[in-house]
Order: sequence, then C-alpha cells, then structure tokens
Amino acid sequence: MTRNIQYIDIMKAIGIVLVVLGHSPGLNEYVKSTIYGFHMPLFFFISGLLLSDEKRQLKITEYFILQTRALGIPYLFFWFVSYLYWLPTHTLSASAGKYVGIPWWKPIEGVFIGNGNALYVNVVLWFFTCLFTTSLIYFIARKFFSYLSLLILFNSIAFAFTLFYDKSWPRTPMGLDNAVVALAFFSAGHSFRQYQPVFLESMSKKRAIPASLFLFSWVLIFTILNGEVDLNTMSFGNYKILYFLIAYLGIFSLYFFSISIPNNLVFKWLSKNTIIIFPVHLLMFSVFTGIAEVVFGMPHSFRESSVVWTVLFAVSALLLSYPASLFLYRYFPNVFGGRKKRQYGRPESLARSG
Repeated sequence: MTRNIQYIDIMKAIGIVLVVLGHSPGLNEYVKSTIYGFHMPLFFFISGLLLSDEKRQLKITEYFILQTRALGIPYLFFWFVSYLYWLPTHTLSASAGKYVGIPWWKPIEGVFIGNGNALYVNVVLWFFTCLFTTSLIYFIARKFFSYLSLLILFNSIAFAFTLFYDKSWPRTPMGLDNAVVALAFFSAGHSFRQYQPVFLESMSKKRAIPASLFLFSWVLIFTILNGEVDLNTMSFGNYKILYFLIAYLGIFSLYFFSISIPNNLVFKWLSKNTIIIFPVHLLMFSVFTGIAEVVFGMPHSFRESSVVWTVLFAVSALLLSYPASLFLYRYFPNVFGGRKKRQYGRPESLARSG
C-alpha cells in the first residue's frame, strides 16, 4: 500500500473515532468544541481528496448513480433501521417530551426532507444527504471550471455565508444549506489532491510531528475564543471568522500527524467501516443507556457523571461495531458494496479509499 493511501486511511480512522467520542455523553464541553471544530469538515475534505480523474470523466447521470449506490442506499437502510428502533423506544427516552403528539408516520417525512432537524430518528444521517448534495454539485461544477477556480469560488461563498447566516433562516432539504459550507472543504480536498505528492516527498516524518503539534496548538487556542460549533445545526461559534481557520488548522494538523505514523490493521478496519460506525454508534449509545436504566436502575444522568462513562460509551460502541459490521456485510451485502465490482470504481464517500 502506498504512503498516500496509508495516510488517508489513518485520517479517516482517527476522524471516525473523533465523531464517536464527540457524540459520547458527558464529554467536556471544551473537548467537544475542539472536536467539532474540524471533524466533519475533515470528512468533506477527504471526500474531495478522493475524487479521482477517472471519476471526473463520468457522465453526470453515471456519477449520480454511483453516489446513489454509495450514499443513497445506505442512507435509506440506516434510516429504516433507526426508525424501527425509534418507534417502540422514543417515548421511553429522557427526551420523550418533545415527541408527545407525534404520529408514527411523521418521521417518514424526514427521510425525504433529509436535514438534521427532520432526521431525529438518527440525526447523524444528515451527513449522508449533505455529502450526496455536496459531491454532486462539485462534480457538475468541475465539468466547467478548474479546481483552483472552484477552490476560490466555493470558499469565498462559504465564508460569506457563515458570516451572514442567521439561525432564524429556514433549513433547506437534503442538506443544501450545509452543503454551501461543505463545498469549501470538498473543493479544498480536491485541490489538495493535485499537490499531495509534493507534500509527501518534501515532508519528512520528523518534521511532520512538530508541524502537527504546532497547528493543533492553534486549534486549541482559537477554540477557546470561538466556542461551540456544529456544522449540522449551522452553528459557527462566537467569532464566525474563525470557523474556517480552525477547521483547516485541524484538518492539516491531522494530515501531518497521519503521514508521520505507520498504518495498521485497526486504522484500516476503522477506515473501511466508517459508513457503518457513523450511523450505528448513536443507536448503541441509546441501547447502553436503556440497559443501564431498565436493568440496573441507574438514573439517566449517570452518563454525564464521570469521564469514565464518556470513554466507556465511545470504546464500547467502537468495539461492538466490529460484530455489527460482520453481520451487516453478511446479511445485507448489496447495501455495503458486496455486489459485483462497480463499473465506475469506488465512490469517494465513506467507502474505503483506494
């Protein structure tokens, strides 16, 4: 495996661990804000990085089909699984009050609206629709403009959008408003693809670690100033001008760290299975909480009582993702790429890089 594939696997693996940890209950707010500052921008960046010249030669209809298979089918599958879990459990959760009066069919609207507000059966599914929208817009735009033109265009639009965005604005379907911001990172990743060989050749492992620590130190500093951010809810912090700075510092800090360490089987497995870990870990968190409350009589607040529970939730979800992935790949192979090799190669979404 070449060095460039190795670092992409490592970045994806660390990224999905940060996603799970970031959602783990009881996490320190500063740590959470630090993670949220760049973990989702990271995945859009990687998706742009994996948009190959081969895929760019596809027709728009071919690329649409490719992304539907890569993102649309898993999205519908995990929504359906989440909905089946939500039906008997939503009135039992600590947040049951907000579901009072909601008929059983109401969440079905969410699968068609496709944004975080409507996907309350499993809110993380917003990423699937947003990535689908983002990648399709960029793919079409790339047919007409150079990668540098799109880098400047999409980052300029996204920067202006975050500065003027108001929480009172209505949310748009299929993550279109999220995509306005995500396109900046996607275009940056695709532009970086053109220069990654130069970076890999010029940056030694000994220099990469100090570079990573230097960049991450600024992430920590700027996060203190900017506070809580969340791309899903369109929250860009106290000083919106810092949002993109923190995101790019975090992305490249992780990049330098990833090229300085060796790949291993754990990184490879995590990278390959992000598409499963991403939507199932919140369901696992809910199951963990239910078992603790019903079987052991623990109060719902136990989850926030100690950092031990925070780490235990995250580690347990990651470990249980292994048997979950075996089950899903065996019994639902058509959902997760077990069908015959695709005509157009692997998608640049959550699937394994390469």
